[in-house]
Amino acid sequence: MTNESNDTPQHELDHENAERLAALLHVLAAAAEEDAPAVTIDTLDGYLHALLAGPAEAAPADAMDALFGEDWPAPLAEQEQLDAFMDALHLRWNEIGDSLAPEALLQDPEAMQLVPLITEFDETMKAELLSQGVLKPELLERLPAAGQMWVEGFMQAVQDHQADWYAFEAESEAGQMLDAMLMSVAAVALPEGEQRQAYIAEAYDADVTVDQHVLIDDALFSVQDLRLFWLQQAAANDDDGADEASS
Repeated sequence: MTNESNDTPQHELDHENAERLAALLHVLAAAAEEDAPAVTIDTLDGYLHALLAGPAEAAPADAMDALFGEDWPAPLAEQEQLDAFMDALHLRWNEIGDSLAPEALLQDPEAMQLVPLITEFDETMKAELLSQGVLKPELLERLPAAGQMWVEGFMQAVQDHQADWYAFEAESEAGQMLDAMLMSVAAVALPEGEQRQAYIAEAYDADVTVDQHVLIDDALFSVQDLRLFWLQQAAANDDDGADEASS
């Protein structure tokens, strides 16, 4: 699990806690129904980022309920790991919250604050997974691109809370800004093909080389922008409410 941004983040990641959180998620994966969708540490991390960057009040357990169902604590409790998991989850939640603190985002908008948990299946990792028998050769081409699982978690949170996220008319200035930022995030998960190339052609200058890591960088900056966007919307709503109360 690595941060793939080319910009040096302003926050350090507690790698031991991230590994502990990932290991405890395996307990839930082992207890899940055979046909249940796989939920990785990347997916959870993306979901947590969306909750913290978005417009609604939320708690880390909201992500667990959405991704694993409301009975998710049971397998961890059976193995007396629930307290350890909650400690690891809350530590990660606080890390993300610190990286999205508005003071730092406003002070230096060009600085990368986020340190996402993004797994990249490089050649070394692929070889290790093959040697362990975890991965079959015929599945190599089906491994997700870097950032894809993280973005899928982020966008699932947006969809799960769409009544809060899509609070503007699509053609309004705020609606268009929101759409552009979310498209920048979603672009990371676009598969190779016509739609991806069309997005790149529209969003980037022709002389810019755009690879997966460029898309990830821009997505993370968009997440930081989303955090400020929603704070500004909340402040504007508070001002409108105060004006109505005084009139």
